[in-house]
Amino acid sequence: MGYSDFINNYGTDGRISSDDAKAFKNAGGSQDQLQKYLDKASQGKGGFSGSVGGNATNFASNSSNWGSSGGSSGGSSGGNSGGSSGGSNNGGMDQYYGDLGAGMTPFQAEKIAAEQLAHIQGSYGLDVADSYGASNVLVQELISASNDYANELNLEGVKYTGDRSLDIAQYQSDSKERSEAYVAEVQAENALAVQGLKNDGAVDLQAIVNTGMTDVADIQGTYASERVQLQGEYDVERSNIQSDFEKFKAARAKEGQIYGSLMAGFWS
Repeated sequence: MGYSDFINNYGTDGRISSDDAKAFKNAGGSQDQLQKYLDKASQGKGGFSGSVGGNATNFASNSSNWGSSGGSSGGSSGGNSGGSSGGSNNGGMDQYYGDLGAGMTPFQAEKIAAEQLAHIQGSYGLDVADSYGASNVLVQELISASNDYANELNLEGVKYTGDRSLDIAQYQSDSKERSEAYVAEVQAENALAVQGLKNDGAVDLQAIVNTGMTDVADIQGTYASERVQLQGEYDVERSNIQSDFEKFKAARAKEGQIYGSLMAGFWS
């Protein structure tokens, strides 16, 4: 059975357990093959993304589980000798290491324990590396997502700022247009009002001028008439005075003549 067949038969559920290892052994698999396949599976080779159970690794590493079908001749001979003697060949070390199995020496037990620890550490290291890798991928995805979100926010901010700037410019333009229209309308109304006042004032002034000219004409006519009348009266009065003066002068001349005649007669 090749590695691919091993994965297809025992790794479809995403985990290789001790039951899978025992099933592989019962199907005629060897200890060396199982250890090799478990190592490859722990490394994720062949597209296997599951996990390898520690009990499966322990089962593969424990030569006592394999007996004469194990991968080394020393193990089989040890097992045979142990079986033929009918007891343990541990040199009395069971009291320190417990039941190590038939023909198992403390050195072999320590070797198996070290191998199992190495497999466990390797599996743990792979799990840790996978966890770190998954965490890094997740962190990177979060960073990328946050950057995308920040870029989207920045873009939305730029769009919002541009829209508001356009709105402000449009509002300023509309306000300026309305203001200019209002100023022009007020100026036009003021101009009409001023012109109306000017027209009313011109009419009133013309009426005043006309009235004044009429009054002046009346005054002038009255004055001329009175002046003519006064002139006539004055001329009459002056003629009367002149006449009286002439009369007075004639009378005084006559009196002078009489007085002269008397004086001439007196002196003669």
